[in-house]
Amino acid sequence: MMRAYSTRRTWRRELDKTNAVKFDGRVPTPVTLQQLADRLKLSRAAVSFALRNQPGVSDAVRQRVQALAKTLGYRMNPLVAAHMAHIRSGRTPRYRATVAFVLFWRPDRSDKLHQLYRSGMETRAQELGYRIEEFVVGPELSVARLAAILRSRGINGAVIGPLLAPGAFAEFAWEKFATVTIGYSLREPETHRASFDHFGGMGKLLEELARRGYRRPGLVLPTDDDERVMHLSVARFLAWQHLESTARPVPPLLAPTLTPETIVRWARRHRPDVVISPRHAVRTALEQGGYSIPDEIGFATNCWLPSHPACSGIDQNPRALGAAAVELLVTQLQRNELGIPVDPQLTLLQGRWIEGATVRPTTGAARPRG
Repeated sequence: MMRAYSTRRTWRRELDKTNAVKFDGRVPTPVTLQQLADRLKLSRAAVSFALRNQPGVSDAVRQRVQALAKTLGYRMNPLVAAHMAHIRSGRTPRYRATVAFVLFWRPDRSDKLHQLYRSGMETRAQELGYRIEEFVVGPELSVARLAAILRSRGINGAVIGPLLAPGAFAEFAWEKFATVTIGYSLREPETHRASFDHFGGMGKLLEELARRGYRRPGLVLPTDDDERVMHLSVARFLAWQHLESTARPVPPLLAPTLTPETIVRWARRHRPDVVISPRHAVRTALEQGGYSIPDEIGFATNCWLPSHPACSGIDQNPRALGAAAVELLVTQLQRNELGIPVDPQLTLLQGRWIEGATVRPTTGAARPRG
């Protein structure tokens, strides 16, 4: 039978009897930076540098500070952090640290993308108070040696450029660094990465070609390029052929080596009205094979570069991609996040259409995107 409480005082007394643990009204006081400094007998500045993985303290001190902060449950006050960021935004940021841009040696060094990545990285890094130092893994610098050099210089963050072939980046001390990968070529371990949206970019390219009256596009792609982007461009191309095109499909030309003879023979056999390829040598092969571009056949690239300004296609905006990679990396450094992430993040960037002169003008007949 339910008891009735005649007065508020009686109700409070009965309620207190049912509580095994009583709340005394006091809220635990958060651990402060000064308390960490006092416990460790260090200056506030040294503790701050260690928590933010910035130069000025040794690895041993950094590990001591971060271990105690984790044990005591120290958390940076987000309001204070936002206020300090606002203050810094009004003036030129002071130098904080150097981060690495890791490249992989190519015998011909003909790939210009890394220069565009670095340009975007340097601009954004300077805005955030960081500097970029480039390291090239190859015959003169092994992966293991690279890790040792980075640690000796107090570099705790690295942006890993595209690998020469998809695979793992073995012998690198991942647990010691904050890392971000550009693209999909690094398969193991899974890190935070920034990439161009290859699937969406191919869709945008096909849409632009359809608006210009092209109905039978053909795709020419080296197999190593296809593997480096996890088949995303080919997947979107085949999906378009299967779901959106009403014309007889042109089979993609995928091969480890693309010779001019192979390209021209494929074009004559399957008769595409426009050819898509990230390799500008494909355009040269078609022209040398007797095709007039864009009068007889169109050409569009899904990897437009400033070195070929007249070419039509999709600009992947590698400068913005480099900037995005730096932002992902700096966020980790500010949060003291080193090692392989539990939940890797992927930042995708959209490309933009470059009109160029290698396809015919738009007919105005827009088609919906798939």
